Amino acid sequence: MANAAALLFLVAALVCHMRTGDAQRFCGKSSVTFSVRKTGNVVGGQPEYVVSIGTSCSCPMKNVHVWCDGLEDSAVPLDASKVEVQDGMRVLKQPIAKGSPVVFNYSSKVPMNFRVFNAAPVAKRHGSSQAP
Repeated sequence: MANAAALLFLVAALVCHMRTGDAQRFCGKSSVTFSVRKTGNVVGGQPEYVVSIGTSCSCPMKNVHVWCDGLEDSAVPLDASKVEVQDGMRVLKQPIAKGSPVVFNYSSKVPMNFRVFNAAPVAKRHGSSQAP
C-alpha cells in the first residue's frame, strides 16, 4: 500500500513538472500581445495613444524587445521607468505577466505598428516560487 501511494505521488509530481515545462516551451514572442487605443487627448498637435503590452502565457515574460517605427517622434516622452531605447528597439525594463501588462502613452498622427522582436519566459527555480 505504501508503495502504491509513493508511486501515485511520483506520477502526480511528474505530470505537474511536464505541464509546467510544456507551458514554458510554448511561451515566446508569439505570446506577447499589444492593445493600442486613443486616449482622446491631443499632444503637440498629435492624438495621444495608450499601448498595453501583455502576454497570454502563464509564465511571466522577460527581455521583451519591440519594434515600433516612428515612436521617437512622439510629443509624449516615453516613461523611462518602463521602456528604454536600445539599438533602435524599445526594451521593456520589467517582465510582463498575464493580467499585468506594461502600459505607456505616446502621440502620433496614426497608431504605431508594434512588432515583438524578442521575449523569453522567466524560468522558475525548482523548489522556489520566485523568478531568478
